[in-house]
Amino acid sequence: MAYFPMFIDIEKKKCLVAGGGTVALRKVRVLLDFGAQITVVAPQIDPQILQLTGNVCVKERTFEPEDLKECVLVVAATDDVTENHRIARMAQKKHIPVNAVDQQEDCSFIFPSYLKHRDLVGAFSSAGNSPVLTQYLKESLKEILTEELGQINDYMGSIRPVVKTRIETEKLRRQVYQTILARLLAEKKTSLLPEELEQILI
Repeated sequence: MAYFPMFIDIEKKKCLVAGGGTVALRKVRVLLDFGAQITVVAPQIDPQILQLTGNVCVKERTFEPEDLKECVLVVAATDDVTENHRIARMAQKKHIPVNAVDQQEDCSFIFPSYLKHRDLVGAFSSAGNSPVLTQYLKESLKEILTEELGQINDYMGSIRPVVKTRIETEKLRRQVYQTILARLLAEKKTSLLPEELEQILI
């Protein structure tokens, strides 16, 4: 069954990773990429996790139900299938999205293969059927989703208030955005000068 593609804001939100090995490390790095506040709980912690600074809190002990408090999502990444199942069930009972690594039946969400440049994100999911295929799609996307597009996306976001104020209807605003994007791509720019934008808005 295909998973519904939903992007959620986890910046500065508490996320729990139960497990301290290399798999947990990979999940922690992904969550950090999106600004999460991460708690890692495991009796033994990979040295690379311990070296992470900033938004990572490490608790060198076994998982406790209280660890779920105020979490917006949970990753069960221990080396014990039974423990991962137990953690997943507890999270689900509290309606907290949970990913149990390599235990799809215990997952309410999965980690897609993704590319990210600034706020621009492209992601693929095979519903866990073929990570190799999603990796192939990710590599193919690298030719399209570039750092420059990430900068363009930032610029387009920055001018939205001006465009919404100056252009009355949604239909006309869409045409303006299309014109601006086409010009940026054609001229290989990541932003327009104020006077160039003004010419389009007149």
